[in-house]
Amino acid sequence: MATEKAALRITELDFDSIKQNLKVFLKSQSEFQDFDFEGSGMSVLLDVLAYNTHYMGYYLNMVGNEMFLDSSQLRNSIISHAKLMNYVPGSRQGALSRIDINVTPSNTEDITTNSLTLEKFTRLLGQDMDGVNYPFVTLNSNTVSKSGQSFSFSNVYVKQGEVSTLQYLVDATNTNRKFEIPSENVDLTSVIISVQESSTNTDIKLYTQATDLTELTSSSVVYWIEENEKRTYSFYFGDDYIGKRPKDDNIVTCTYLDNIGSISNNITGFTFVEPIGGEYSDNVTVTSAVSSYGGIEKESIEQVRFRAPYFYTTQNRAVTKNDYETLILKDYNYIDSVSVWGGEENDPIVYGKVFISLKTSGNFELTNFEKERIKTELIQKRNVLTVTPEIVDPDYVFIMIDGNVTYNSQLTALDESSLNSLVKAAIQDYISDELNKFSSTFRKSKLQQYIENCDPSITGSDIDVYVQKRTLIDTINTRTYTIKYNIPLKQSTHSNRLSSFPKLQVFDSAGISRDSFIEEVPEAETGIDRIEIIDGGRNYISAPTITINGDGKGATATASILAGRINKITITNAGTDYSYAIVTISGGEGYGEITSIKLQSEESVLRTFYYKSNGEKVIINQNAGIIYYNTGTIILNSLRSTGLEDNVFYDDDYLTLNIQSEDDIIYPLRNRILTLDLNDSKSIQIKMVAEG
Repeated sequence: MATEKAALRITELDFDSIKQNLKVFLKSQSEFQDFDFEGSGMSVLLDVLAYNTHYMGYYLNMVGNEMFLDSSQLRNSIISHAKLMNYVPGSRQGALSRIDINVTPSNTEDITTNSLTLEKFTRLLGQDMDGVNYPFVTLNSNTVSKSGQSFSFSNVYVKQGEVSTLQYLVDATNTNRKFEIPSENVDLTSVIISVQESSTNTDIKLYTQATDLTELTSSSVVYWIEENEKRTYSFYFGDDYIGKRPKDDNIVTCTYLDNIGSISNNITGFTFVEPIGGEYSDNVTVTSAVSSYGGIEKESIEQVRFRAPYFYTTQNRAVTKNDYETLILKDYNYIDSVSVWGGEENDPIVYGKVFISLKTSGNFELTNFEKERIKTELIQKRNVLTVTPEIVDPDYVFIMIDGNVTYNSQLTALDESSLNSLVKAAIQDYISDELNKFSSTFRKSKLQQYIENCDPSITGSDIDVYVQKRTLIDTINTRTYTIKYNIPLKQSTHSNRLSSFPKLQVFDSAGISRDSFIEEVPEAETGIDRIEIIDGGRNYISAPTITINGDGKGATATASILAGRINKITITNAGTDYSYAIVTISGGEGYGEITSIKLQSEESVLRTFYYKSNGEKVIINQNAGIIYYNTGTIILNSLRSTGLEDNVFYDDDYLTLNIQSEDDIIYPLRNRILTLDLNDSKSIQIKMVAEG
C-alpha cells in the first residue's frame, strides 16, 4: 500500500517547528522510509535546513520592519524615512555661555589705540569642575571703545567647539554635487557654506540651508544637509531647477564647530588661549554671566521617530499649538519640553498672542537674548501674521517627600541604610519617568508603587507629599509677593504646618533685625469666616434674614441695607465644624442678591516669628500675609527683608515655602513643571521602619 505523502507546512516561523515539519515531510517520502531521522547525520542536515529557513524568515521580517518608520530599528532606516519628510535629525551641539571680558593693556602692549575688536571664532578654554579644559569660541565679532584704561566687552556669547574648515573643488567627477563632512560631531547650527568662483576669481557667495521648497527658484543659493550611514554628514546643492548648482572649478568652503555635546554643560571658568585683537593677552579677565548650557547629543532614533511625522504635518508653518511645539523641538534641540497655549486660555486673557513656555534639558532658564532670538525666528519665518508669540519661564513646583516605609527584615540581607538608598533611587526613577515635562501628572499612588516594588522586603509606605515654591526676595525695597501654587493646599495641623526656609531677616517692632520664619496662624475652629456680597440685590425696604445651613453648627449672621440694596453681612457667630455651608436670604421684600460664603478652613493668616536663645517663640508680625487653600495662593503683605541666611541648598536671596498638597493627584497646567530637586538633600525625607 503506497504511503501518503505529507504536505510541507510553510507557515511555521520558529526553529523547532520548522525542523519538525521538515522531518515529517521527509519521513513521508518513499526514498527516506528506512532512514533514522534521529541519527546524528540526518539530524545535522535537518538542522542546517531549519536554520537556513529560519534565517530567511527572520531577515525577511527584518526587511519588512525596516520599510516603515514606526517599526524600523536601524538608525540608517529611520534617517532615510525622515529624509522623505524633509526632516534632518538634530546634531550634537556644544554648550553656550555668556561672558564679560575686560582688557587692560600692559606697558608692553599698545596703549594708544582707542578701539578694540574681538574677532569671531576667537578661541577660549572652559574648565569644568573636574579640571578638564574644553575648547570654546566666540560666536560674533565685537568692537568696543576704550573706557578709562580698559576695554570692556559685555554679553559676549561663546560656544563649545573647535572651528574646522574644509574645502572642496567642484569638477566633472562630482556629478551629484554632494560633499561629505567627515565628522560625527558636527554642530549643524554652526555650519557655514560658501562658494568661490575659482582659484583666480575670489568672488564668494554665501549659501543658506534650504527650508521651504515652495520659495526656491533656479537661482536660489541654498544647500541641503543630511546624515550619512556612517553617522557623518553630507551637504549638497540644487540642480539649477530647484536651487543653484555650483559650476566646475568652483571652490566650496565648509566651516563648522566640532563639539563634544552635553559634556560641556555647567562650565563657569574661561580663559583665552590667543591674544584678543591679535595683541592683548597680559591683563585679560573673563567673568561668566551664566554657566554654560544647551549642550546636547544627537537626536535618538526614538526622538526622530516621534518628531518627523509632526514636522511633516506642520509643513514648516506655525498655526496650531502642535505646530509650535514640533518646530521648536526641531530647531532648538536643547529644549526638552514645550507648552503652548493661546491668549484666550491665559490668565488673564490676552487676545492676539500665543504663549510659549520652554523647559531646557538642564532645567536652566533661557536668557532674554535666547527668548528674543526664538521669537524673532518664529515671527519672521513661521507664525501667522496677526499672532504674536510671547515666551514665559516655566513655573516650577518642587515635590518633597516625607514619611515612613515599612519592611520585613526577614526578607532581606540589606541593612536599613541600604534599603533607604534603594527607596530614594526608586523615587528618583519615578520623577525621571513620570515628571519633568509640562504634560506630567503626579500620582501619589504610582510613586508608592515605585517605592514598594524596589525590593521584595518592602511591605508598605505612608508618605506625605509637600509642594515647594521658590521666590526671589527683594532685599532693598518693601514688596508684596503673590505666590501661586495653582493646586489645593492642605490646611495646617500642628504636625504639618506651612514652613519657610531659610531664615528671613526682618525688623521687629523695636527696629531690631531678627532671623524669622513664616507660618500659618493655627485655627481652633472651622467656622464661617465671612459672607462676601457679589450683588446686593434691589428693592429692599428692611434688612433680610440670613440663614446658614451646612454640616456644621451654630453659625449666624445679620444683614444691613443701604439704598434698597444689601451693603453688609456681619458674622455674629462663626460656628464650628463646617466643611461646607449655604447662605439663604429671606424677607425684606427685595430680590436679586448674589453672595459667596467663605469658611475659615479656606484661608488662614500668616505670621512671622523668631526664636529666642532659650527656645521661646516670639511673634513679630501677626498679619504678615494670607493663604488661600482652595486656589493655592499665598500673599505676603508689604514684606521688608534685609536678607536671607546663607545656605547650601538654594540660590542666594531665594525664600522657599513648603506646604502639604491637599490632593494626591496633581494635574498639568499650562507652563507648570512638577519636579524634584535632586540637589536638595531635604527633598526626600524617608524613615525605614522594621515590622514587628
